[in-house]
Amino acid sequence: MKLIFLFYFLVFIQIVTAITGGIRYKYLPLPLRILEGLILVSVVEVFVQWILGTHHIHNAWTSHVYTLIEIVCISVIYFVWLKNDTYRFMLLVCLSSFIIFWVVSKFTFEPFSMLDGWSASVSKIIQITFSVFILVEVIKENDIVWTDDPRFWVVASVIIYSAGILFWFALFNKMLSISPDRLRQVTSMNWILTSISYLLFARSFLCKR
Repeated sequence: MKLIFLFYFLVFIQIVTAITGGIRYKYLPLPLRILEGLILVSVVEVFVQWILGTHHIHNAWTSHVYTLIEIVCISVIYFVWLKNDTYRFMLLVCLSSFIIFWVVSKFTFEPFSMLDGWSASVSKIIQITFSVFILVEVIKENDIVWTDDPRFWVVASVIIYSAGILFWFALFNKMLSISPDRLRQVTSMNWILTSISYLLFARSFLCKR
C-alpha cells in the first residue's frame, strides 16, 4: 500500500510541476520552456507505461525513447546556459556520441525488449557532469542571488534525479535476488528522490530571473 501511495504521489508531483510550468509558460525563457516540454513528455510516458502495464503489454520501450528525448532536451538547455565554449563543444561531442551509442545499443546488447540500464546510466553521467559545470558557473557569479536563479534549481534537480537513477541501475541486478520487502524499500527511495527532483523543477519555474 505504501509503495502504491508513493507512486501516486510521484505522479501527482509530476502533474503539479507540469501545471506550474504551464501557468508560467509565457514568462519563461527558452530553456525553461524546453524543460516544461520534457516534463509533459515524462507525464505522458508514465501514463503510457501504466496503461500498457495494466493490459499486460510490453512497455519497456517507453523508457528507451524517454532516455533519448531527455538527454537531447537537457543538452539543449545546458548548451544555452553554458558560457564556456570548450564546455559547449564537449557537450555537443557527448550528445552526438550518446545518440550513436543509443542507436547501436538498440540493435545489439540493449534492445527494446529489456531495461535500458546502460543507456540510461551513460545519459545520467553526462547530465551530472555538465550540471556540475553549470553549478560552478552560477556560484561564481557575484551579481546574482543564486537561489533566485532557475539554473541552480534545474541542475540541482538533475543531479538528484540522475544520482537516484544511477543508484537504481547499479543495484538492479542485485535487487532481482533480494526479498520483496527490500525491493519495495529501494523502489520507495528512488521514487522519493524523483519526487524531490520534480519539486525543484517546479521551483525553477517560479524564479523571476
